Amino acid sequence: MKAARLVSEIVILGARSRPITASDLARRLEVTERTIYRDLGELSRMGVPVITEAGPGGGISLLGDWVSPVAGLTRDELDSLLIGSPAAADLGFSSALATARAKVLAESSSAFSQLILVDGPDWFMAKEDPEQLDTIVTALRTQRGLQVTYRGRNGLRSRTLLPLGLVVKAGRWYLAAQPPGGSPLTYRVSRIGSAELRFLHCTPPPSFDLADYWTGAQAEFDASIRRTLVRLRLPVAQIDDLKRAIPGRLTEDAIDSGRTDRDTIEIDLPMEPAGVAVSQLVTVPGVEVLSPKQLRRDLHDHAWAAAELNE
Repeated sequence: MKAARLVSEIVILGARSRPITASDLARRLEVTERTIYRDLGELSRMGVPVITEAGPGGGISLLGDWVSPVAGLTRDELDSLLIGSPAAADLGFSSALATARAKVLAESSSAFSQLILVDGPDWFMAKEDPEQLDTIVTALRTQRGLQVTYRGRNGLRSRTLLPLGLVVKAGRWYLAAQPPGGSPLTYRVSRIGSAELRFLHCTPPPSFDLADYWTGAQAEFDASIRRTLVRLRLPVAQIDDLKRAIPGRLTEDAIDSGRTDRDTIEIDLPMEPAGVAVSQLVTVPGVEVLSPKQLRRDLHDHAWAAAELNE
């Protein structure tokens, strides 16, 4: 959906001799102006010379006589280019991506992209190979529904889903999908045991935006597992160590609102239960747990046991 919209924006802008306003472009594509401006930023990062001019007669246009190479790409080549290399490889588009890049480079004098390599999975993390990824991609591209079996907390269950989009994060694939009459939810693709196409045509909610949904879903998940409020004091010099040990927006927000006194900072940080919290905090030099007291004792006992074992 997003890839098709980006292509539509390139085509619309390339066909016009005069700028188009963000509101007009949003109306034509049936999205919000906020989505249009986010797309423009992504197009700019892809190398499309988009310019915006304020005031009467202003709007959005392409710089100079720039010509898009889109017309010379097949559907698979275009999709692979917009998706990016880590995802394209998992989706079986490696060959299409190589061809698309060759076509684009043939129209460009820049070779900078050959100096950049994007490696998706995290260090030391086993790469997943989800079996049902091809079926899910087919459902998304043909706007079909899915009947899946999913391994959740309560075992293997059958579910009917309207697929809304795929997200790959650190080598792991997630499906955003909506059960009939329900709200969009996130499903880990590797936990889908079987998947079959259903229905002839499914129309996703017009207001759904995958990027906005994923941002909100990550925040909700983070908040759902970090329910223990911990007060910490640590040297300002060790803030980066804390971010590495406990990454996420909640940590960033806690640091931004922390109370600094000379070389130390005191923060209130939502954390996971004690066992996980101890394993995270023990890696942060100079950290002190002010509350809750039980976590402070657990951290002390863990550090003491490790010190005795390594005397």
